[in-house]
Amino acid sequence: MTITSKELEKRLERVRTLESNVTFQFATISKLMDQNAQELLVGTPLNLTGYRVLKMVETFESLSIADLSRQMVTDSAQISRVATDLGAKGLVSFQSDPKNKRRKLVKLSKDGEALMQTLAPRFSARRAAVEALLGGEAITGLHESFAKLVEYFSD
Repeated sequence: MTITSKELEKRLERVRTLESNVTFQFATISKLMDQNAQELLVGTPLNLTGYRVLKMVETFESLSIADLSRQMVTDSAQISRVATDLGAKGLVSFQSDPKNKRRKLVKLSKDGEALMQTLAPRFSARRAAVEALLGGEAITGLHESFAKLVEYFSD
């Protein structure tokens, strides 16, 4: 089947319509970034959600499942399953929360810390490449825009 120039123009206009939609662009770049992150995790026992949980725990030192769920804007049942799997792999440990005996805190194990140290250069290089590509002013603008979007969509 031959595509006419009129049909090509029609398709191009539809692509332009999609690309002018900011939320479509966010969804597209999010998927591309996720795919890239998955590539950075090849050879590790982690999927992307597992990495994100470890990164959150590394950042905050210890967090409850509920806190992880809120920070990651993800279902707490999924976070619980991922944390349990990470525990089975020896990457996190669980300890009682001194402030609330019914809550357990997730903390990196020594193996989890070592894995995150191994992964840090990969993700640092990616971050540096993005910052070099966009430049400091654009990065600052993105941070400001993201903060506004989070506030808007959190209401």
